[in-house]
Amino acid sequence: MTLFKQIAVLFSIFLTLLLLIVLALNFQSASKSVNERLFEDAVNTATSLSLSLGSAKGDISMMSIMIDANFDSGHYSKISLLDMDGALLHERKNYQDTLDVPQWFLEAINREAPMASANVSSGWNPVGILNVQSDISYANIQLYTILKDLFISFTLLGTLALLLVNALLIMILKPLKRVQFQAEAVTRNEFILVDTNIFTKEFRDVVVGMNTMVLKAKALFEKGNQALKKQKELEYTDTITKLKNHKYFMQKLPEYLKADAISKGGINILIALNGLVHANEEKGKKDVNTLLFCIANILNDYAKQYKGSVLTKISFSEFFILVPDLKYTDGTVLVDGIEHFVGDIIKEYSFDISRTYVSIGLSEYSYKDKIGVLLARADSALAHSKYLQNNKYLVKLENTDELLSQKQWKRVLMKAIEENKFAFETSRVLHIENKSVFCTTLEFNIRYDDTQTYMYEQFMLPAHQLRLSNSIYSTILNMLFKTFHSGVKGTLYSLKLSYEYLTLQSTYEEMQNIFSLYASKLPFTLVLEFPDKLAHEQPQRMQKYKVLFQAYKIDIGIGEFIGESNDFKYLQDLRPLYIKADKNYFVNQDKQILDALKLIADVGGITLIATKVDNVKIANSIREKNIFTVEGEVTKEGN
Repeated sequence: MTLFKQIAVLFSIFLTLLLLIVLALNFQSASKSVNERLFEDAVNTATSLSLSLGSAKGDISMMSIMIDANFDSGHYSKISLLDMDGALLHERKNYQDTLDVPQWFLEAINREAPMASANVSSGWNPVGILNVQSDISYANIQLYTILKDLFISFTLLGTLALLLVNALLIMILKPLKRVQFQAEAVTRNEFILVDTNIFTKEFRDVVVGMNTMVLKAKALFEKGNQALKKQKELEYTDTITKLKNHKYFMQKLPEYLKADAISKGGINILIALNGLVHANEEKGKKDVNTLLFCIANILNDYAKQYKGSVLTKISFSEFFILVPDLKYTDGTVLVDGIEHFVGDIIKEYSFDISRTYVSIGLSEYSYKDKIGVLLARADSALAHSKYLQNNKYLVKLENTDELLSQKQWKRVLMKAIEENKFAFETSRVLHIENKSVFCTTLEFNIRYDDTQTYMYEQFMLPAHQLRLSNSIYSTILNMLFKTFHSGVKGTLYSLKLSYEYLTLQSTYEEMQNIFSLYASKLPFTLVLEFPDKLAHEQPQRMQKYKVLFQAYKIDIGIGEFIGESNDFKYLQDLRPLYIKADKNYFVNQDKQILDALKLIADVGGITLIATKVDNVKIANSIREKNIFTVEGEVTKEGN
């Protein structure tokens, strides 16, 4: 219960008790006053009537008439005249019920009418005793009316008092709302400063303390951000050509060698400048660096013509260009153009072309290649180029048999989408130290029939080529919310979504609709994993998703992280639950980069997860880097 509610309840109880006590005292006073008045009326009537009866000189008839006249003109319950022996001479009673007063009130007050007596004499001779009892029903009506008036008055007074107190509490505790808002933001790892212009000293001190803590957290995050940016620039950028270097290339390459890659394959061009050692001795380091810079610009112009291409300088004298979706024949044209322009640059800067010349190796790659196989094929092409001394050598990729033809894949995928032939499988993400489960990763395959199952690695690339991958993810998302959670309770599940699917406008609208209908029924916490490429390239789109997810208590995870961004503030804005990166990213990174990343993660409450950890040896290498959460073969039961 909030402080406001506690104070409001306590004050309401206090005010109610106070008003009830005052109401009771007022009613008691009014009741006493009515009793006294009834008794006084009875005494006065008895006294005056006894004197009047004395003038009747003992005439019973005359006294009876006088008693009746007095009874009819007043509010009496009973008037009786007794002789000196106690025998009744005359009596009048009122048997009228009190219809205007509820029974519970009569039972509550349980009141008897006061009675007064007076002697009746004729001269010096006593005639009898006159008894007068006031009418209690009239008094009850008066008291009930007084009670109602008091209750209405005190109710209005109490309501006004509560409204006034409510307004005062809102005004006094308004700074507490700011403190609460800031505290909730801190638990969500949001850095929000609150105005310290607060009247209440205690609240002002709390806000000042919270602001100080937030400023320190922001400073720590910014320190980590700046350090990571600086180290990334140093680690990923060649100082001479300003191109990305070999380390960046090795981190970027897995993006093209996976089942849900953007392309089935393409070409690699490995370009080597021969004779630079001799040129360095003859022309000087400055001229050689200028030559390398100019060649880098030429290569960059070529690479920018192809979407998704990667240009890196992988050694002092070698450049590597990866071009997805480029046909082999088109690659040969590209190589001819590079050879021609690089040769012209060498001549333009007056280098000895007999000693300083370019060698180019062209090779094809497939998304199924291992990194080592791809690099070995590229090196082989370049080696043949140097050996043959014809400046270029072309290596075609050996034909690999596909599981199904494109037409067959289309039939399989369409049936799977239309008939929900997908099935979920799970894998664990573990804390290395205590083997506890951080979360469960959801993966999916196609169970085409009782005998045939197609794995994600088999069907996702054909799905991309047939433009069916977005429909697959849409189907999976619907299955997740509508059917998967049956019998699953109290745990954390994550599902990876593709870049292409998340960039569709219809995806946001579809998620909004599904969440509104089914998100509240999920018995577990859900994390939807976004590729880091989308997170840092389209921050506005990501913020839109973030707001939607927060409304339905769904978390965001970041996958495929390679530290590619020029600024890591987007991590502070998104506050993902975790960041996943390939094991090689953590193993091969310098301590300064990892320290900066871990600082950002610690301040933002983000868990760092190493993926593709396949054995205990790699897990130990990851542990040595102080990364303690892993995903891969090593997390399976029995490992």
